[in-house]
Amino acid sequence: MEYNIVTVIDIGTTKIATIVAQYSKSGSIEILGHSVVPCKGLSKGNVVDVAKTSEGISQSISILKQYYNLNIKSAFLSITGSHVNFEDRWDKLNSIGKSGVITREDIIKNPLNQIDKNIANKSILHTIPIGYSVDGSDEILNPIGMHSTNLSVKTHIISASPSAVTKLIQAANESNIQSDGLILEPLASSHSVINESEKNDGVLMIDIGGGTTDLMFFKNKTVEYTAVIPVGGFHFTNDIASTYQIDSREAEYIKIKYGSATTNIKNNFVQEIEMKSKLSPEPIKVSHTELIRLTRERAEELVKLINIKIKPIDFENNPKYKIVITGGTSNLNGLSDLIARNITSNVRIGKPKIGLNNLVKFKNIPEELKNPRFSTVLGMALWAIGGILNETSDSSFEPEKIQKNDPYTYSLNTQLGFLINILKDFYNNVKKISQQIIKNIIKGD
Repeated sequence: MEYNIVTVIDIGTTKIATIVAQYSKSGSIEILGHSVVPCKGLSKGNVVDVAKTSEGISQSISILKQYYNLNIKSAFLSITGSHVNFEDRWDKLNSIGKSGVITREDIIKNPLNQIDKNIANKSILHTIPIGYSVDGSDEILNPIGMHSTNLSVKTHIISASPSAVTKLIQAANESNIQSDGLILEPLASSHSVINESEKNDGVLMIDIGGGTTDLMFFKNKTVEYTAVIPVGGFHFTNDIASTYQIDSREAEYIKIKYGSATTNIKNNFVQEIEMKSKLSPEPIKVSHTELIRLTRERAEELVKLINIKIKPIDFENNPKYKIVITGGTSNLNGLSDLIARNITSNVRIGKPKIGLNNLVKFKNIPEELKNPRFSTVLGMALWAIGGILNETSDSSFEPEKIQKNDPYTYSLNTQLGFLINILKDFYNNVKKISQQIIKNIIKGD
């Protein structure tokens, strides 16, 4: 039996977000359930504590079971971090054009199948075709229909540290979740927040996650540049928590409500902010101006790091290039203005869009997920389902290896457990009603 359901888990430095989605052959996607829980097992995108990461995944899966009655056995997992590597290479595709013309089947062949030995000490995440050469003529984006038997492909190869991959999969396995595949976080986010015209004209996506800031530049509808900066939203939060000696959860709330990347605060400005100190039972009061100086300095440092990384893109001589910022910290007041002053004025905040294209799109997105914080997990669902339906380009994607599980099928013991809980609830409700009836009768006497 074929089950058209996939699960995606975005395992981040600060949170784990999970979505279970059902898709049709026409491309319609329905979100069956989702969960968001804290994560304490990662640092700068890397798994540093397998047990704590596994605990977070288990908690996320447990919520899906408890609230949506979904039994998850496998999932796509997100990955990022400074260990991720990017390179471009040319490879000749053999046995091309047997029918006289180059076909779609010809160009989706994976040239890395026979030459993995040349990618030493790396785990391949994605192999994305970004250009072709036909009879020595380069810069061809789509060779389908051309008459030739001499075809080479330029591939953007995204790889990761084998040890980082092993830890991530181990954390999932210890939560009784098998890996359907790994998805690079910025690649996923790009499917969620960037449109095709932007990818054609030139657009840099800046995905500011909890522990890293991921960069991905598109032009002519292909990936041209990728990079990872080991600074993210957690560092803003940690600055506040360590400076004022307050709990990190409160620091996160204060960052979101009062933090800013600029001194120009028109709304929500207050003279003082009251915080609960970890060192004293008495609250402390911090001037809003002082807090803004702290978050502004961190924002300026991040923008400087971005500027250093994107020098190969040459924004200065290409004023039409656009920047789309996403991720939780993209909501920080004034951040887009800071980027506009230092890189390009052509910048916007990327909120999750409804679909990959007119074919592959969501029927429903829960209101709480319509936020840049969830661009990655929604993009993961679009990437995975788009890959299954041949709407996303990644020659290393093997949909036939996805676990075919029915999320509504449980073991006999699990089903008995659900039945027992239902009967218990029924008994307790009957007991309460009976006791209330007896009390009313006694009062009536």
